[in-house]
Amino acid sequence: MSAPTQSMADRGLKSAAEIAIEKPHGTRIKYMGGCRCAECRRANTDYEKERAAARKTGDWNGIVPAGRARVHMLKLSKQGVGRRSVQAVTDIADSILHQIRSGTKLRIRARTERLILAVTKEMAADGALVDAAPTWKLINKLLAKGYTKSQIAIALGANTPALQIRQGKCEVRTAYEVARFYAQCKKCDFATAAKPSGELVLPAGTYSPRPGVLVHRMDA
Repeated sequence: MSAPTQSMADRGLKSAAEIAIEKPHGTRIKYMGGCRCAECRRANTDYEKERAAARKTGDWNGIVPAGRARVHMLKLSKQGVGRRSVQAVTDIADSILHQIRSGTKLRIRARTERLILAVTKEMAADGALVDAAPTWKLINKLLAKGYTKSQIAIALGANTPALQIRQGKCEVRTAYEVARFYAQCKKCDFATAAKPSGELVLPAGTYSPRPGVLVHRMDA
């Protein structure tokens, strides 16, 4: 026998009608609260059109059951990919992931589900190695936009202005940080790429910890 369904009031939540009382006309919440004036009907129609368009482009972010994400996280755990690793790759709050994995969070956003389902066993930890080719592709795009290796290294949190990322393999965390930095730069149309005046261009495989000192990297 299934458990009785709790109402919103039973869970301490206000109904849509109560929330809509103080909301202006022309908003979807007012429509959900029962208003059917022309402005509220139009707001609901616009909302549904936006949802339909987002579904077509794969960017819909509505509410979905958390079951699939939970099952995937449990599967990853058996393969050595813990919650912390999922958090490092997806950038989803650890508290949210904990609630999903424990089953206390039953509904999540569609984008959250997509991010979790995209995590694979190859991402066992931040230190796991992955193909560096996609990462270097992003780095080369940044260099072409006017960024320097020093700028990129500092943005990634390096202690020295040396971009110490090998060509063959790189760590999962490094790949993630480069992708995130690239996304941030693209969002501002690469406006932060201006080179400081008089910047010294160093030979490949070297860095300068201080003016007048040139250090050759052993792993270059």
